[in-house]
Amino acid sequence: MKNRFSIFVIPALLVLFSPTPSFSQVRIGVDLGAVQIRIAPQAPPRPRWERQPHRPSANHVWIQGYWDRRGDQWAWAPGRWEEPARRDSYWIRPQYRREGNAYRYEPGRWSHQRMEEGDDYSRWHNEQGRGRGKKKGHYKNYDRDNDHRDH
Repeated sequence: MKNRFSIFVIPALLVLFSPTPSFSQVRIGVDLGAVQIRIAPQAPPRPRWERQPHRPSANHVWIQGYWDRRGDQWAWAPGRWEEPARRDSYWIRPQYRREGNAYRYEPGRWSHQRMEEGDDYSRWHNEQGRGRGKKKGHYKNYDRDNDHRDH
């Protein structure tokens, strides 16, 4: 009886508790939803330098670290390897643009993702008198590689 237990139960426990490969970076067929444009009163800090680790496979794309707007603060999103959900999709890095006295933030996204105005951006846009049908504000590109403020 003891011998029979070890023949069936021990291998089953080994299979149950053995490490399995992680598939968290593969998002095949998943709708990632829209990406929302945000507004911030100040520019993000200078980008951080990061070492790019070894590429896991030929299908993976390196996404360089960037400053992301979380709540009312800038938060660093570290660089990572990611496998696109679609074969024809490519990564579009985040954009930071000066708009009036604030900074418009378009988060990084895959090319197949929709972009829409976030609530804070829409509210700010309307308060500034730049709502739909009105004259748009002046945009200046944020230069990530040099000075972090526009001149």
